[in-house]
Amino acid sequence: MKKNLKRILALTLAMVMLAFVFTGCGGAKEDAASGDEPIVIKIAHTDSSSRSTHLWSEKLGEYLEEKAPGKFVVEVYPDGQLGDTPDLVAGVKLGTVTMCFDLSSVIAAAAGPAASCIDLPYLYPTYEDWITGTFENGGLELFNEALKDSGYYCVDMYYNGMRQVISSERTYHNAADLKGQKIRIAQNELNVALWKDMGANPTPMAWGEVITSLSQGTINGLDHSLGVFNDFSLHEIAPYVTLTNHASSPFPIICSLEWIESMPEDLRAVFEEGVHYVSEQQRGEERANEMGYLERFKNEGATVEELTPEEVNAFVESVQPVYDMWREKVGDDVMDAWLATVPK
Repeated sequence: MKKNLKRILALTLAMVMLAFVFTGCGGAKEDAASGDEPIVIKIAHTDSSSRSTHLWSEKLGEYLEEKAPGKFVVEVYPDGQLGDTPDLVAGVKLGTVTMCFDLSSVIAAAAGPAASCIDLPYLYPTYEDWITGTFENGGLELFNEALKDSGYYCVDMYYNGMRQVISSERTYHNAADLKGQKIRIAQNELNVALWKDMGANPTPMAWGEVITSLSQGTINGLDHSLGVFNDFSLHEIAPYVTLTNHASSPFPIICSLEWIESMPEDLRAVFEEGVHYVSEQQRGEERANEMGYLERFKNEGATVEELTPEEVNAFVESVQPVYDMWREKVGDDVMDAWLATVPK
């Protein structure tokens, strides 16, 4: 009798443990439509908590709660709390984060050359051109077409800022000014090629090394947005700002294609409407902020110079080999489709 009782207890314990294992496995990768629990959206990024990208990401939670009470919970993790950009991009597929946003070049690197067309030099030489080309002429749709096979989906895009150059040495108006200058870039083939063609010595470097390298003269300058120059007060150690507008370089807001397609249609519609709303608001706010950044730089002793139309045209001509190189990689149809988004 005791032996039978022991067998029953052992069998019961084994079944409980087995049930626990299966429950744990099922919970490790929940889709967006599981049960009646709210959909938890973890948004992670490497921007500062004071920047418009973070503030409007937080407001997404307010929007969704107003439109679909109790259906969504939005958590936002700034300052690289959940990892550096490559970790976050990988995490979107792994399920450790729901959405992330950062430089389009990093996201495109996970999807292939066609996605990198978004960063072609001088594709959209002004903010207004970028807005029209991306949101009216089909640029966002082309980007998503390029992302599809890699399992990512771009819901919308924040405005990171047109890419400019800041330097401890001088302003740059032509290839002669850039000759011998070590310009820090994010590591990718497109960036290396465009800066070589513009006349500089492109220097790939992790972001964590930039401020020290700039202070010590290991690099002479770097390209990024005015918002980043402002957030890190880079004009204090590199007081020369050249407004080159050489790339639009937005912040795509990406999630897993599998995740968003698992969401009920009505909730997906509310969710995407919310992301579109906060993205549009952020773009307008960050564009206005840029004017304030420039005033700050000037007021604190930095030199800010804008390229003339003739100087822009000279740089545009110099980077045409980049277009030829990329056309060979992606084919005529893809390249021509992107060029068709450029406002006439």
